[in-house]
Amino acid sequence: MMYIIDRKKINFNTVSAIIFIAIGIFLYIIIPSQIDKPLIQLAIGQFNLPPELFPKIMAVSMIILGSWFFYKSFFIVQVNELKNLDKEAITNVIVTLTMMAIYVPLMVGLGFVVGSAIMILAMSTYFGNRNYIFGVLISIILPMFIFVVFRRVLLVELPPFPVDIYPFTNWSLI
Repeated sequence: MMYIIDRKKINFNTVSAIIFIAIGIFLYIIIPSQIDKPLIQLAIGQFNLPPELFPKIMAVSMIILGSWFFYKSFFIVQVNELKNLDKEAITNVIVTLTMMAIYVPLMVGLGFVVGSAIMILAMSTYFGNRNYIFGVLISIILPMFIFVVFRRVLLVELPPFPVDIYPFTNWSLI
């Protein structure tokens, strides 16, 4: 049985499926060049799994699931809700994206805690917080807590405080 693609049936899901398939193919192609061969190979019995095996399995899974999603997307009845958004919603999204775009260089330049505190305070104020004392406390305490947990417990590197960049022997408040 031959299916003809009806342009009226192409929707957001169809486009998303095509993108998933393209990303899966792209990943499958570049995986061998992106994964280094291990310096030491430990063969346990007969099993010697190449390091690119599991990433390739994920890329093939993405292609298969994207293909299934592509097929199913023609049977999904979907209304484009983006057409019904008002100007305030669009403005909120644009402001949020702009703040996030500013946050990245701010976090790298000033450190995770200071950059995050500024971003949290700015976003909470924009979206209606008028209790400034509570906003300042949360915007300072929350990033400090996250910083300590990630650095000390999870051992994940985050951009440091500005004073952590220079050793204390070269840094002086006097």
